[in-house]
Amino acid sequence: MAGIVLRNLEETRRMGRWLAAHLPGSGVRALLLRGPLGSGKTTLTSVLVQALPGGDEAEVASPSFTLCNHYPTTPPILHCDLYRSPGGLPDEILDGLENPAILTVVEWAEYLPPADLPEEILDISLQACEESRLITLQARGPGATALLQSLCAQWPESDG
Repeated sequence: MAGIVLRNLEETRRMGRWLAAHLPGSGVRALLLRGPLGSGKTTLTSVLVQALPGGDEAEVASPSFTLCNHYPTTPPILHCDLYRSPGGLPDEILDGLENPAILTVVEWAEYLPPADLPEEILDISLQACEESRLITLQARGPGATALLQSLCAQWPESDG
């Protein structure tokens, strides 16, 4: 587990670009985002998507009402928001989590049953503070663990 303070919007963008550069090929299949409204989940996802190949053609928006958005990136991203579906998951989300060619980004991941998670995940909790954001990252699986170790080595402000 690691904690990182993002002091401003540019550091949040830096984190999204770092993820875009390092997630492909890492083995991580799902990026789980947790945090209250306004904590930066959709902002982080937007930067990640736009920094991937093909992201310039993606119109990133919170999938709060559609539940899932697909983006034509490499790798393809399925962006889900479970805020309005704590009772059950749409098949589309389960299909994305099972497909190794798709990177699934899940906002409000606390509503995702642990049994439905792939083996390789990076779990990010975002907490808005007065003038910054605190993110706590946890890895599950060897690829996710290596990715988190690399992030901590390259992000000097981390406590991991």
